[in-house]
Amino acid sequence: MEPRLALAIATVVLSALVLILLVVVLVRLGRHGSELVALRSLTQGSRRPEQEPEDEENPREDGEHGTRLGKVAVVMNPVKFADAERFRRQITEVVDAIEEAEVVFYETTVEDAGQGQARQAVTEGADLVVAAGGDGTVRMVASVLAGTDTRMGIIPSGTGNLLARNVDIPLDDPGSAMTAALTGRDRMVDVGWLQAGNTIASASAAAPQIFLVIAGFGADAEMIGHTDPTMKKRIGWLAYVLGGARTILGRSVDVVVDVGDGVRHAHRARTVLLGNVGKLPGGLVLMPDATVDNGQLEIMVAGWRGAAGFSQVVTQILNPRLVPQKRPRFATQLSTMERYQTTSVKVATTKEQPVQLDGDTDIEATHMIARVDAGALRLRVPVSPRSTTV
Repeated sequence: MEPRLALAIATVVLSALVLILLVVVLVRLGRHGSELVALRSLTQGSRRPEQEPEDEENPREDGEHGTRLGKVAVVMNPVKFADAERFRRQITEVVDAIEEAEVVFYETTVEDAGQGQARQAVTEGADLVVAAGGDGTVRMVASVLAGTDTRMGIIPSGTGNLLARNVDIPLDDPGSAMTAALTGRDRMVDVGWLQAGNTIASASAAAPQIFLVIAGFGADAEMIGHTDPTMKKRIGWLAYVLGGARTILGRSVDVVVDVGDGVRHAHRARTVLLGNVGKLPGGLVLMPDATVDNGQLEIMVAGWRGAAGFSQVVTQILNPRLVPQKRPRFATQLSTMERYQTTSVKVATTKEQPVQLDGDTDIEATHMIARVDAGALRLRVPVSPRSTTV
């Protein structure tokens, strides 16, 4: 067998092993989260987990901050709910029991994924606009509410539900998520805005697009683009891991990152990620310094050579302590990872790359310009955190 052929076969086998190990870790983390949630429910007895005992010295004021909610709007993606009518009844019953407010539902369409419905809800006097759907629906509703005083809630019903995970909104339980939106506290969270184009001029002139979780280009966008929608419905977020198999053996490209420190940082990279929050499904923390209200973005630039290099990147993400601080002089460097904290960033490369915003991939570009808008979104979150690692 020729050495090159043997090396290629070994690389493919190692790639498969890395993916299998990653899937096992994620599944076990997810099961562990499920067991904790079940145990909590048993120990709490009949008390509803989303309701906290009232503080006698500081009782909760109506509607938070002393004002009742008169009108609640729910912008829902009907595709995300097996029985849309049952969902409407459930949400209406929760609102009637807690707030006695008017409830109006606005369904998204293929042509309008949530922006038009959110604008209509605000125009018609909604005090709280709830995005019911996946990360795409959440992103579209937030794009309208960012920079306003209108409160936003989330009823997660997608594959990733990444923003909901990062702010402890209940998953897989629409009633609990609606209760959190009605009884929770207001948290002023950051949003990111991204412009992309094939020149710095076209990127600067492009309309800013919102992202709440992670934007970026390269391997991450390729992974999302390669994920089978049918598999997403069958196995959820693990489909992204399988979709990522085709991205492991790709080539790194020359990337220049400008974080406003007076230095242009040159890298060979497979992916550049711009993180507003950093927690992923399964309890994985991709970006430990990306928090939803710190007024900064975390930039992660990662490159690798083949499956062995990718395994080094995965190891560093899963357990950074296992990565040696200094490599032996004779060791081959198969991966690189650099992180930056900044309020704005410019990224450029000479080869067009697919771009993603919170899992939406519909553009390719060579230049990205991003900034953070600190505390721009008034988001309703639970008063007390609860497990959302599943």
